[in-house]
Amino acid sequence: MKEQLEPYVSFVSWCLMPNHFHWVVFVHRNSHTITMSDGMTKERSLNYSIGILLRSYTRTIQKQQNITGSLFQQHTKAKPLVDEIKIDPSYWITEFGTEINCAEGKSYLATCVEYVHLNPVIDGLVVRAEDWKFSSMLDYLGMRKGKLIDFELVRREKLIDTLTSSESINIVIVGIGSNINADENIATMLEILNQEVKVLQISSMIKTKPIGMENQADFTNGAVKISTELDRANLKKLLKQIEDRMGRNRTGPKFGPRCIDLDIVVWNGEVVDDDYYTRDFLQKNVAELLES
Repeated sequence: MKEQLEPYVSFVSWCLMPNHFHWVVFVHRNSHTITMSDGMTKERSLNYSIGILLRSYTRTIQKQQNITGSLFQQHTKAKPLVDEIKIDPSYWITEFGTEINCAEGKSYLATCVEYVHLNPVIDGLVVRAEDWKFSSMLDYLGMRKGKLIDFELVRREKLIDTLTSSESINIVIVGIGSNINADENIATMLEILNQEVKVLQISSMIKTKPIGMENQADFTNGAVKISTELDRANLKKLLKQIEDRMGRNRTGPKFGPRCIDLDIVVWNGEVVDDDYYTRDFLQKNVAELLES
């Protein structure tokens, strides 16, 4: 997709399904000049490049599955997404394809991008759009650093604000610390946390010396990346509830032993914990999760 289509278009969203695909693109040009192996140049059209992509994919699947004949049952369709409709949102299938109505105040383009990302949910393949890795939804949510979406264009069209606010998904990195039965308590905490939010990834664990009160066991520190519909205040409340449930003693000294310690470190890409700047192990844990 990147090789064949980017000379002509900017990707706004995409989704690959088991029996079809969706692209939302901004077309910059319908043709461009390519240089052949013999040094000669010629014009190649967007439609021709789409054909190359589909034919090469077909040949690969035919070879992989040892089959012959047509792979795609229908011709590729294109529709300009420039309409502005202000009626109740709905999607329905017609003999001409999927028809989409828009919520009041939402552009047809934004509605179509949302529909593309929701396709796996509508078809019953996943419960949440971000659970389907074959779409640009993960890139929109900051859960993956994809190379297809033109986010400069997306921001200019204000699609990110529209989509992320409607989905109410926050991507958060939570710092973890324990020096009382650390391995067992951290494992138990992650099981509890995963029942309340979606755990995306867990960092490596790092052994550290205690700070401020040296006469105690070494700490095990790490971090976990999660996605949640909770706002920051309610997530902080949930983390405290998990600490209390696991027997966190809040009457002891500030830097004393603890069975579990949970702190919000990064909220939707922004560092929100000052300890990040003074704790090398925390910076390493966060970097590990941000780079993935």
